[in-house]
Amino acid sequence: MNAAQFLETRSPAWDMLELLVTRCHRKGIVALSEQELHELTRLYPAVAVDVARARMYKLDPATQQRINRLAIAAHGLLYRRRHVDVFGAVTRFFARDYPRLFRSLWPYMALSTALLLVAGFGTYVTVRMRPSSAYLFVPCCIDLPDGKSGLSPEDISERFRKIPRAPMAAGIMSNNISVAFDAFALGITAGIGTCYVLLFNAMMLGGFAAHFANHGLSFPFWSFVLPHGVLEITAILIAGAAGLRLGVSLAVPGAFTRMASLRVGAREAVLLVLGTIPMFVVAGMIEGFVTPSYLPGTVKIVLGFSVGVAVVAYLLVAGQERRSHAR
Repeated sequence: MNAAQFLETRSPAWDMLELLVTRCHRKGIVALSEQELHELTRLYPAVAVDVARARMYKLDPATQQRINRLAIAAHGLLYRRRHVDVFGAVTRFFARDYPRLFRSLWPYMALSTALLLVAGFGTYVTVRMRPSSAYLFVPCCIDLPDGKSGLSPEDISERFRKIPRAPMAAGIMSNNISVAFDAFALGITAGIGTCYVLLFNAMMLGGFAAHFANHGLSFPFWSFVLPHGVLEITAILIAGAAGLRLGVSLAVPGAFTRMASLRVGAREAVLLVLGTIPMFVVAGMIEGFVTPSYLPGTVKIVLGFSVGVAVVAYLLVAGQERRSHAR
């Protein structure tokens, strides 16, 4: 075959491929019918070979460029990466996948909650019985009502109000996410580090609650803590559950190899803790803008419980499969 015969034989294929490529210019490959799509897949391999054959027959540069351009365009249509709908993927994760994952890992959530409740209640009882022990469970740099200086939750609220709201909310979010990350990441210590983080935060909360109660300030304390605290504590408990899941997969691999068990556990734990980020964002906004506000304490407490009920309902109900009942 010489150059003239090559041109005469292959020109119809190039013309057809050019027509198909032009049709896909705006809408992409979806603009083709099923028959045209089959024609595109049939023509592309031969035209790709024609690129080399055109050089071999030393066709004019314009023809070589045309064949090369058609081959590149057809390749782009057939092998273009699938468009990923990021917004849709995130929406599906939080609307369906995340609550399902949470429910599948409920034993770890139950253990995380038990650790916090036992440590928090134990510390509360201890401080109520021995008021002087409060300073063993809370950071020394935090002011507490001591009955002498007259410091109250309202005084602390006033200090909060003097801090610019946006930086305060950002700082609170950052700190709380850091605590959650510690609870999750320390699961690699077979869960021991996770237990420490949960127990430490539980004892601090119990110590605060008991100390304020000892001074007759339970209502101001809970009206100050609950608006943001319900979300924060829930998120930390979930992060703790993620850490425990990671720790158990490492310590008790079961029928899997330790590496295979850790791989599965780490994936579930990471997804579980990622779902807490929106909770911390909302909690930080509430703590920065609502907690130090002049809203009545009752309104703040109701807000805290309402947010808690909404989160629990979401985690327990969302993403459930609909069952069709046969008549």
